Amino acid sequence: MSETEIQTLEMPVSGRDHIRGSDGASVTLVQYSDYECLSCGDIYPIIQRIQNRIGTRLQLVFRNFPLTQQHPRAQQAAEAAEAAGAQGRFWEMHDLLYQHQDALAREDLIGYAEQLALDTDRFTDELDTGTYERRIQNDVQSGVRSGVNGVPTFFINGERYDGPLTFDSLLATIASAGDLIDIQQSMQRENRELRETIDRSRQGAPAAGEAVRDRFSADEIFQRVTATAYEDIDRSKQLLFFSGLAAGISVGGTFLARAAMTTAYPDDPTGIGNILYPIGFIIIVLGNYQLFTENTLTPVTLVLTRFASLPQLLRLWGIVLAANVIGAGIVAYLLATTNVFTPETAETAQQFGEHALSVSWSGLFYKGAFAGGLVATMVWLVHAARDSLSRFFIVYLIMFTVPATELFHCVVGACEVLFLVFAGEAGLLTVFTQFFVPVALGNTVGGVVFVALVNYSMTEIRHFPDRGQQRRELSWPEWVFGTRLIERLTSIRRRDDANTSETPSE
Repeated sequence: MSETEIQTLEMPVSGRDHIRGSDGASVTLVQYSDYECLSCGDIYPIIQRIQNRIGTRLQLVFRNFPLTQQHPRAQQAAEAAEAAGAQGRFWEMHDLLYQHQDALAREDLIGYAEQLALDTDRFTDELDTGTYERRIQNDVQSGVRSGVNGVPTFFINGERYDGPLTFDSLLATIASAGDLIDIQQSMQRENRELRETIDRSRQGAPAAGEAVRDRFSADEIFQRVTATAYEDIDRSKQLLFFSGLAAGISVGGTFLARAAMTTAYPDDPTGIGNILYPIGFIIIVLGNYQLFTENTLTPVTLVLTRFASLPQLLRLWGIVLAANVIGAGIVAYLLATTNVFTPETAETAQQFGEHALSVSWSGLFYKGAFAGGLVATMVWLVHAARDSLSRFFIVYLIMFTVPATELFHCVVGACEVLFLVFAGEAGLLTVFTQFFVPVALGNTVGGVVFVALVNYSMTEIRHFPDRGQQRRELSWPEWVFGTRLIERLTSIRRRDDANTSETPSE
């Protein structure tokens, strides 16, 4: 066999192949790969990123090449992907296998089939009887005839690629093979900034608008909000709590600065004392801290699109809100029991709390709802901005509106009324039931309604492109009760079924 034959794809792409992309694509990338191979797992997100970058001009073809001696679970994983493919879900199973390379046992594969709502009886039967062994062997033999001796191995428009398995090198070779001038230009050194502009984030959210580069469509903004939501909802309890604690303490800066400024200009009819109200929110947004009504509103997008469950949302809300109030309470306690405030400033701070408690329950709720809508608007616009200076002015202008119109934010208000509690001017139960509850409810309703009725309704493409999507849509029971409960119930059911089948009949 000559060197030219070794470097050429022996078996042309055909209808038998698993293909992701258009038949009219400029470039066809054939991949021979193994689901248990760590190098194949490393290249998986790189290929996804390349697909996101090139779009419909790239056609990806996947062929099995399990190295069974080194990877004992690779063969069965490949058969699982083929069994899923027989039911029209090959690429979904393919993604799950690479996302969970450390869980490729038989029971794991069956679990993935259940996640994809496959006919599990058929899937299990085909897995146990080796229905697709011959097909996989044909892939392996075609690879051997093409000179494949390891994985991952790629063929670009029929010619073997032997360069580095890096994003830059693969993308450059693919762009050259397909004569993709725009991609080639973006990779030149002098256009490095443009390249970063047209790329996508690790989550898949757009970094620039498709129609107008420096503006995002509603769909693109929604995808950026969703990317933030993924990051927030995946954080551990510990990280959520301490980030929320930092946000609560930062909000204490708003209380401190506003009280000091109002005391310095007590007779100013323009309300100059509110000029420093946004300071804590600026710290939180630019510092990416977790504040209830801001970071905790973004995961609502995941719940609306069924990529996160209601229990996950409530877990996030509960942890962050508790941490925020604790942080705000710490600041309130220190300001009430130390000499940080002058007597005049302490009196002004008490007036803030007294004013909050003087408003009726329903008045607080409606004021909180309007404030929640403003905060949700701020979150949306922050994700539409592309630089920190723009975000600074967006946060400042919108959050200045809250005190200027005598609206209430539950965490800032918590700091104000807790100051009264620690100063001995109010009871904890009173401030909780008569202030915090209605404002927190109003903030939540106002923000969620804005996200649900405005942002969500004005978008059409709410998910990232399928190539970059790392999550599956939850079933309705999983959405309501959470995946963990459903998985636990499924495990119990399997165990009961196993015990029943093992019990000898009389």
